[in-house]
This record gives sequence, C-alpha cells and structure tokens, in this order.
Amino acid sequence: MMDIKKIVTLLIVVLVGLACEEYEAEVYSNQDGRFIRFQLVVNNDGQPVEEGTLVQNADLAKSINYAQKQALKIPVSLTSEPLVNNVTATFSTNVSGPFSAFEITPTETLNFSGKKLNDTITINFNERWFEDDNNSIKLKLESVSDNGIALGFPNPNDPYNELTISLDELALTYKMQDENMLLLNGDMGEEVFFDVLFPEGVFVNEVAGVELLHEVNSDFDYSLEQHEINEEENKVAYKLTLNESLDVDIFSYTAKIELNDLEYYKIAGNSSITFVKPENVDRDLELNTAAHFYNLSDPFYRTYGETWMDYNKDGECDWTAWNVFTYPVVVDASHPDAILYDDNGTSNPDDDIYHHAFRIGFNSPNAGRTTNSFNLKRILDNEYTDADKSPGFNVPQALEFYPADGTSASNGFVKVVAQEIILSNKEDKSYQIAIEGEGTYTDIGNGIFKIEFEFRMTNAELFGGTTSRKFLLYNTKEYDDPAPLTEECHKPVDM
Repeated sequence: MMDIKKIVTLLIVVLVGLACEEYEAEVYSNQDGRFIRFQLVVNNDGQPVEEGTLVQNADLAKSINYAQKQALKIPVSLTSEPLVNNVTATFSTNVSGPFSAFEITPTETLNFSGKKLNDTITINFNERWFEDDNNSIKLKLESVSDNGIALGFPNPNDPYNELTISLDELALTYKMQDENMLLLNGDMGEEVFFDVLFPEGVFVNEVAGVELLHEVNSDFDYSLEQHEINEEENKVAYKLTLNESLDVDIFSYTAKIELNDLEYYKIAGNSSITFVKPENVDRDLELNTAAHFYNLSDPFYRTYGETWMDYNKDGECDWTAWNVFTYPVVVDASHPDAILYDDNGTSNPDDDIYHHAFRIGFNSPNAGRTTNSFNLKRILDNEYTDADKSPGFNVPQALEFYPADGTSASNGFVKVVAQEIILSNKEDKSYQIAIEGEGTYTDIGNGIFKIEFEFRMTNAELFGGTTSRKFLLYNTKEYDDPAPLTEECHKPVDM
C-alpha cells in the first residue's frame, strides 16, 4: 500500500494546483486504498488556500481559525479510481457558542460519481460574530454508501475525517474607491458615479440605513443618492447629481466628501473623494500635449525622472533616478479638454474613447499594485506599497499642461494636480498627504520633452508641515545627466 504521508503530499500538490479528479485517476488505484476525507488546504499562516492556487509547503487542516466574512469553501475528496456506481457520504455539524447566523450547503449529504471525486461544503456567514463568545463549527464525516470506502485516512493520528473551524474576531475594513478625484463637466443635471468599497465583505444589516458619507466642503449645489448595497461585489454605489451649472470659466469648482466612522469597520485606504470642475483655460486641443507622455501600445511605457535628494542618507545631495508608469486621463466626449483617441472602428459614438489633451496620470499596470508616482517610494521609508492600504502611490490625475499662450507646441507651464493622497506604513498606520506643485515643460529636441517642477507635500506628522522637492521628468530615458544643483536637499523620511 502507498505510504500515507506520500499520499498526503501528492494530494496537496494535485488538489491545489491541478484538476484533481483527472490527476487522481492517474495516481491512485483502488489497491492503494479508497477513503474519503476533508481536503481543506492551508498556507503557512494557517489560512485556507483558494482553490486553483499553488502554494509551496501547503498542508491539510484538521482545524483552522477563521476571521473572514467571505464564504468558507471546504473540499471533500474521495481517493479512488473513476466510480462505476454513484457514492454518497453524510456529515454532521456541531456548533459551539451562541453564533448560529450561518448557512451550510449542502446540509448533510455529499455526492460523488464517475471522475467527479470531489464535493464542496460551503459555509455562508449572514451576521457578525464575536471572538469572546468562543464560537466554533465542527464538521465530521459520518457515513459513506460504499462499504469499501473508509472515512478518513487509515491513520489514527491524522484521519482528516473531522474539521473544526474556530471563529476569530472579524477585522473588516472599508474605503473610498481608489480613484478619489473625479472631473466634472459642470453641466446642470450631470451625474457622476462612485463606490464605497468593503474589500473583506460587508454585512447588509450593519450598513443599511446608515449615513456613510458627509460633506467636508463644496463650491456648488448637488444631491447624493445611495444605491442598494451590493453584497456580492462588496460595495455601496453612489450617484452625485449637479443641481446647478458651473459655468464661470475662470473658476475652479470643488466638492469634497468624506467617509463617516462606521461601527465594527476600520477605514483602510482612501477616506474621501473630491469632485473637480477645473477652470476652463483657452488651449488648442490639437496640441494634445499629454500624448507626448504616454504610449498605450507599449504596456511597459514609463516616463523617467530625477529627484534632488540625499537618497543614501550620507550627507551628499545628488539627482536620484526613478521611473513611473504613465497613462492618459480618460474623460467624457463633452469635456472641454477632450480629444478623440479611438472610435473603435465604428460609427457609433457611444464606444468612442476620449482623453484629456492636457493631463496625464500615474498608475500601475497590475491590479492591486502601485507605481512610483513622484518618486514617493524613495522619498519615504518603511512604506507599504500595495494599493489596498496605500492607494496614493497611484495618482491617476497627476500633471496638467498649460501651453504658452495656449498655442505653443514646444513649451509652457505644468501643475501638479492638487489633491490629497493616502499612504500607509508597514505597521498599518495611514497618512493623508496633500500634494501640489508647479513648473515648466520644454521640447529640448529629438522628441524629448523635459519637465522641471517643484513638488510639495503637506503632512504635519511626517514633514512638520509642508516640504518640497525639486523634480525633473522626461518622456524617454534617453536624456543627458542633469547638472548638480548647489542647494541643500532632503533625506528619505521614515514613516
């Protein structure tokens, strides 16, 4: 008979990484033993491994501590050659503690047939539980319709025919969507949609009827409508509607909305969203200045920068090189600075894509990751870089160009799009940082554009107020090394 430890190892690799029914049929014969057992695979932290994910050093679980709102899916596997006759198995559920607001599917019977040698027990949680109540759920395989199939491994120490789920304290978070600045055209009745996100899940009964948002400030009249809670997508959608026209071109209109505190949930990520109708500056759209700084046909396209700083903390100032993934800012066709990028080869205007002719943004090409906007990952130390807690490392609207006299194709002014970003350190402490700045841009020949600007950051705890850095940015890495400056510079700031 095949060694039990060898069987366990093979099963973990097979069931986590591949389609287990087909692979088992190749590895196991009935002479190796036929048995049914729980096949919940956990990682080194003891957390369940999502089906289809390959994890080194994975292990089967006899018990786990669970602290997630998402449904827990527990595979149950039958080691056998393909079945000639259908097989059923039963299991029992024993609950310890006062918590009972969950549903188990199926309730007690598992089914196997042919090459379908796996079934899944799913536990859905409908309400919050509390760790102090010592809640747990114990599942136990009770019977199988084929007497030739054993319940669990033929090993008294690790049969895997029982599984205990201890329910630990939930640590659920919420945040505003990652794109926390939205542009307005300024038309009466204009509608803008945005989301409040609950990444680890949300209990509807805790959020329904609760005011999640409050206004910080606003230059215009609007109404706000909350849509139904989407429990499947873990979000609450909102619609902002303009109740007036924002038609004074020389004014910039803004409104800022912030998350309220919510019992049992912690804010992790963006805590606010700002709506902006920029001033309407007379610029020749055909210049499309922003297009010099992105290339959507190259997924690895970046702009390349230099920051005047003491990167090595050795008392010596120098230019420090960095790069950042750079993208256009997508706008509606009605936006005053919109220029057609792609009509998708159709005469239907509904699928046309428009870009802002004078704005660019910095973003990561990989979901959940971040890029090095404004060299912040070197300006700061001890930073947490993933987008869930540090969305501010992505700045989807970062720089805006103002051609000289509104018509120059070779030079003009540039502004950092003023906004507030959220960054966190590795200890899960978050900081709200206001950013702004300005400078100039110039065509220096051979298709190379050079931007020189001052970048300012404001946060009392990190910087003691406002601090600034001298930046250069180029649309290619083929530029000459900049001459050193004679002024002092800053060391990286510890978060």
